[in-house]
Amino acid sequence: MSQRTRRRIHEEGHTRKFMVVLDETPECEKAVYFGAARSRNTGSMLTMLYVVEPPEFAHWLAVEEHAREEGEKKAEALFRMYQRKLKQWGFEDLPVETVIRYGNPCEEIRGLENDDPDISFLVLGASVEEEGPGRLVTGLLTKGTKGFPTPIVIVPGDMTFEDIDALV
Repeated sequence: MSQRTRRRIHEEGHTRKFMVVLDETPECEKAVYFGAARSRNTGSMLTMLYVVEPPEFAHWLAVEEHAREEGEKKAEALFRMYQRKLKQWGFEDLPVETVIRYGNPCEEIRGLENDDPDISFLVLGASVEEEGPGRLVTGLLTKGTKGFPTPIVIVPGDMTFEDIDALV
């Protein structure tokens, strides 16, 4: 049985965090907006996570290192893009942290949540495509949430910012 890491947000020196996982899907933007709005409205911090996945066939160390460098560049570009969007949306004073992890996205999300007891909510965007809610949502939910340390908020990808504002 997996052990939940107890959240510490109410202890001195700790801050509640809403974590969003960045990728290049259209629904990611809605998750970031929701996470930023909830963070602002609750005096919390927004954590943006990007997971660099190892290449499937990395038999040589040089290939793996190159893939890691490319992943880091992509992560930094997404962080910059979403920092600009946060300013455009009026969240310029929101405290934001960025985290890059390496490995399987579902495992790294769980790992970061267990490593950081200030993360209180995981916010994901769900695809509106007929194929399903997306690889990340499907991957996390099909592995089960037993032992998962926080609630998972799934934001439908077709929600408007106005819809989200009415909720947060």
